Amino acid sequence: MKTITTGETLDSILQFCLDNEGYNSLSTLQKELLPDLNKDEITLLIGRIDSAYNKIADVISPESNPLIKANGLTKRFLDDGGYTLREQEDESELEQEKRHKELEYKLAESNIRANEINEKVAKRNKTTTIINIILGLINIGLIIWQSLLIVKS
Repeated sequence: MKTITTGETLDSILQFCLDNEGYNSLSTLQKELLPDLNKDEITLLIGRIDSAYNKIADVISPESNPLIKANGLTKRFLDDGGYTLREQEDESELEQEKRHKELEYKLAESNIRANEINEKVAKRNKTTTIINIILGLINIGLIIWQSLLIVKS
């Protein structure tokens, strides 16, 4: 069984308004379109339509019984993918952000490991540098000693 998303539910309300001219009441929507939802849930959905995407439907909101009807923007909005497409785009953006954060975390871990290796190499380099200086000094001493032996002979 397919789960119906909020975007699909909002689009179905807008399509219902296109198919049924005039203002549609909360009770009409509940009876003919959304029998599984209570009035508070439908009121919340209508409020979401009223507050988003450039007033794609006309809503009159008396205290407990909002009325909704399609306007000139409703059909184009649905033809452009409606709430369903926007919901999918939002989910896609969230997935991309999650993937980006995972990659950033892996990069940070990698950088920490690289820094640890660099510290070890730096310690080895310090030791190697000291050994090289000592060997250089010994070589210079040997060269001077050999030069003195050659001069004496």
